[in-house]
Amino acid sequence: MKWVPRLRIGRELPPLILTMFFDTGSRTLLRVIRFLAVLAVAVCGGKNAQAGIISGSNDLGAIWYIGDSITQSNADGDANGSPRLSLYDDLNAGGYTFSFTGHTNVNIDGLPATGGTSATNLYQFHSGISGAVIQNDGSGRTGIAQNLPTWWTQGRLASVKPNVILIMIGTNDVDIQLDLPNAPSRLGSLINTIYALPGIGLPSIFVATIPPNRTNTPGDPINVSAFNAALPSLINGFRTAGKDVTLVDQYTPLNNSYATDMRPDNLHPNSVGNDIISQQWYQAIQARAVPEPSVVGLLGVASMVLLRLRLRRGPTL
Repeated sequence: MKWVPRLRIGRELPPLILTMFFDTGSRTLLRVIRFLAVLAVAVCGGKNAQAGIISGSNDLGAIWYIGDSITQSNADGDANGSPRLSLYDDLNAGGYTFSFTGHTNVNIDGLPATGGTSATNLYQFHSGISGAVIQNDGSGRTGIAQNLPTWWTQGRLASVKPNVILIMIGTNDVDIQLDLPNAPSRLGSLINTIYALPGIGLPSIFVATIPPNRTNTPGDPINVSAFNAALPSLINGFRTAGKDVTLVDQYTPLNNSYATDMRPDNLHPNSVGNDIISQQWYQAIQARAVPEPSVVGLLGVASMVLLRLRLRRGPTL
């Protein structure tokens, strides 16, 4: 009868796994290495440099902002600031390497100019459009989803495709009460449109809840809450399908300090709100970039397993 060792390294290893590699006739490091190579691919995802955030790396690649005037930052009352500038500062302070991409560089907001062409202008491009809604749907507004295929070949997006995508859209849909029952599903269609773009790869996508809106009370606050409440299920659907999509709560911190974070129009964050939005994006990116177990670390565990087995069993006769 074969002996199956039971080991505790952090937690007990299932005996079934060990019987695949340890018996009286085969107790070699090679078998363990093969097993751990497969395990490392499963744990680390086997991502390449053209995909989304690589766990443990400080190189984020190109970041694509998608949104409305809050992203464009033309109505925050701060000509030299924006959520994009605040995130630029936060990422630099955190030691990350990155650039911004997008189809337009309207509203520079203090971001540095680094070159004379779209490709070499590293930080001023985005896809934040004032007044934009999730989809056009005859609203007379700029529909993000309908325009994505065109924007994909414009500005810096034409040559620099995103590794990270930050989406915050839906504020104007609520404000003009545009097809509110279907607003979350239309956001899902927008995300699917992104995945259908040629050469998109497997980016890390972060989707935000929308900020508070008190332009028309009590209707707008109720509609904002309803829209945001539908997003966890939407995002979980993409995650279940294997997509790297994360929900970011922008609503709660802004609503908790509404008087200091929002402008008198009750629709747009001010400079303080911009910093809060940036911090929420930054913390989500930082959490996603936390290192996962490495192959080297797993091989170290394998060595300890073999040593422990040999000490327990003694020499093979």
